[in-house]
Amino acid sequence: MKRLAAKGAALEAGQAVRLVPASGAASRMFKALASSNEEALKQLDAQWHRFPFRSAAEATGLCDTTADRLDAVMVRLGLPNMPKGGLPFHTYPSETRTAFEEHMHEWKATLLEDPSPHVHFTLPEEGQAMWKERIQQWAAKIGVAISTSVQHLSTDTMATGTDGRPFVHEDGTPMFRPGGHGALLRNLNDVALAHPGAYVSIKNIDNVRPTTAHEEVLPWRKALLGLTAELDEARVQAVKALEEGNTRPAELWLGRGIAHPSAPRPDGVSALRSALDRPLLVAGMVRNEGEPGGGPFWLLDDEGTLRAQIVESAEMDLGNPLIGNCIAGATHFNPVDLICVMHNDQGVPYDLSRFVDPRRDFLVSKSHAGRPLIGLEHPGLWNGSMGRWNTLFVEVPSRTFAPVKTVFDLLRPAHQA
Repeated sequence: MKRLAAKGAALEAGQAVRLVPASGAASRMFKALASSNEEALKQLDAQWHRFPFRSAAEATGLCDTTADRLDAVMVRLGLPNMPKGGLPFHTYPSETRTAFEEHMHEWKATLLEDPSPHVHFTLPEEGQAMWKERIQQWAAKIGVAISTSVQHLSTDTMATGTDGRPFVHEDGTPMFRPGGHGALLRNLNDVALAHPGAYVSIKNIDNVRPTTAHEEVLPWRKALLGLTAELDEARVQAVKALEEGNTRPAELWLGRGIAHPSAPRPDGVSALRSALDRPLLVAGMVRNEGEPGGGPFWLLDDEGTLRAQIVESAEMDLGNPLIGNCIAGATHFNPVDLICVMHNDQGVPYDLSRFVDPRRDFLVSKSHAGRPLIGLEHPGLWNGSMGRWNTLFVEVPSRTFAPVKTVFDLLRPAHQA
């Protein structure tokens, strides 16, 4: 691990960038408070002094009297409606940092040889200019380069009612809604085009620890980068060997956990070349401890090839006992700690739309203004959108995974600076 971590830390300037999907609002974090859950309100009152946004409330003159309801204070601060990345996450002796800032600090500390490592954030359309300006100010202070983008409106999908008919607003117009994180495939493709030949690290906005925990988590981040670089270099050499008629390096490369041990290997130079000539995903996985979400499985893609895949529970027929047993026996969970290689052996970026498994869009149950609806979501960014990629799963320690799904997760030891 130390060798790979050293290799990852020594990547040259511009050889790796980070993409952080950060367009989602923080409203789900405050769901229990918004519904006036009594236990949640009691916990908020009792633990108020520990929350990182307490100082922001007090600086505005709120909470000066006991008459101020703390849940109402947070609404007046606009916390539930802002991007999750803009929330104060960690309190230090001299400052409080948002999730945006912590991702920049982490990426800066990961790439030791890059004087200005690059971070790309996807942002919501509403308030985009304001958040971009704030992020640029933080980036200048931290010493990173940043870029931003928004989810393309053309990827929105039409919602339906539970009767299968189009869901319409009160004025009679049909409702279109964002098509899930799979809609960000175009954004990811744009990052690959803007940084040809670079490895792209993807992490969720809420999974970031304070800098005081860097010694616990960064060696593993660096090791994933180092392993990815090693696999990419080996792939280039394997392709060169294929051009000379030598199939052995390609067979060994696929045998490193990328191809299923019992699946038939591609036969011949042409088939092996096709098997290698596609994007590569190196995905860190943690032990399954009951968190909701996706995990690593072997899955037949739409071309009939058995591939390592990240599959979300929303894609599965949970009423099928066979699938239920498969989930129950799952040993690992996907924390979204991913490194992508999106260029061929010549360093030319792929058109990522060519490698989507189109069967893997799915339906989700949502509501709007108290009315139930059915939404269509595109194949997930690290699920069906990468359905035809080569994927390698690697176990990483659970301490590298500290998601903030509710506001009370900020009180966990993993988020104390």
